[in-house]
Amino acid sequence: MKLPSGSLVMLLMVAGLCAGVSPPAPVPEPVPVPLDQEEYLDAEDWFRSGLALNGSGNYREAAEAFARSISIEPENPLAWLNLGTARALYGDYADAIPALEKSVHLDPKLALGFANLGEVFFRSERFGEAVEAFTTLLTLWPEDHNAHYKRGLAYLHLQEAGKARAEYLTLKTVDPELAGKLLQAIEEGTVHN
Repeated sequence: MKLPSGSLVMLLMVAGLCAGVSPPAPVPEPVPVPLDQEEYLDAEDWFRSGLALNGSGNYREAAEAFARSISIEPENPLAWLNLGTARALYGDYADAIPALEKSVHLDPKLALGFANLGEVFFRSERFGEAVEAFTTLLTLWPEDHNAHYKRGLAYLHLQEAGKARAEYLTLKTVDPELAGKLLQAIEEGTVHN
């Protein structure tokens, strides 16, 4: 005999009720506690909270959590990286830069720190510093095509079209799409972020 969908569950519930077994109580969903009322024990707890907040788009609260992590463990380059990144994500480039600089100072091989620092310098129109950050990134991670592209755009802003063209030639064989965008910017004499 074929039963309609869901009938088996209903039969099991009825059988359980007849046998004196009550169905499990519904589990209420936890209500998030405001960040200022959280009780964390250590830097790692604050760091994980920052990651969760960042992942849900709550960048200001994430920055606060990373700052609290840093207050407990100030030599953690990943906490500084995430603090700077969260600040950049809500548009506070001025405060993002020192945090990102601290992250790469603590770990000079932190490629993502240089990537984010270069991007924030670029968005802050500090193109010379963006070139430096992307150059360091490319020594650590030569395959980063976006770093070549952004460095080429930064060179255009610095009126160094020859260096921008060199970035285009590098990109031409490894990422034709980005190379095309950079070439278009070079030919138009305009820069697209």
